[in-house]
Amino acid sequence: MCAGGGDTHATAIGILNTLSNYGWDAKAVITLAAFAVNYGEFWLVAQLHKTNPLAKSLALLKQLPDVLEHRESLKTRFNVVNNLVKAMFEVTHIIIKFKGLPKQYISPNTPELVTATTHIPTAVYWIIRSIVACASVLTNLIGMGHRYVIILLLLLPYAFSIT
Repeated sequence: MCAGGGDTHATAIGILNTLSNYGWDAKAVITLAAFAVNYGEFWLVAQLHKTNPLAKSLALLKQLPDVLEHRESLKTRFNVVNNLVKAMFEVTHIIIKFKGLPKQYISPNTPELVTATTHIPTAVYWIIRSIVACASVLTNLIGMGHRYVIILLLLLPYAFSIT
């Protein structure tokens, strides 16, 4: 939805509603897994398209040659997306570790535990909203070709502004 200029907040809320039957940690993991499939495929094709005939064919089918041809000149811009993905994984990992703390040693009414627990939904929301923004950038990158790549990557930091 965001690829066409949609609202990242509305899309994130839609994803959260779809996953409403799951715990907050599972919402983050499921959304990251779905994004990882597409993002991983994009990077695998990007890495192998010059040496692997199958990757080259996939790049052609997905209309990636123009983007991949200019990959080196856009490397620093792609690093922004990669760093955000790493941060999302780190926060998700922390949430999972937190949820795995042994309950027999921690009282559920401990102020620190209550405070930390209240921040998890916000963290998951921002993980999902970041995924939506990254997916939107990558979708636009692939769909529009090189002439729009630089503009989209320059706008990436603004995709996360609070509305």
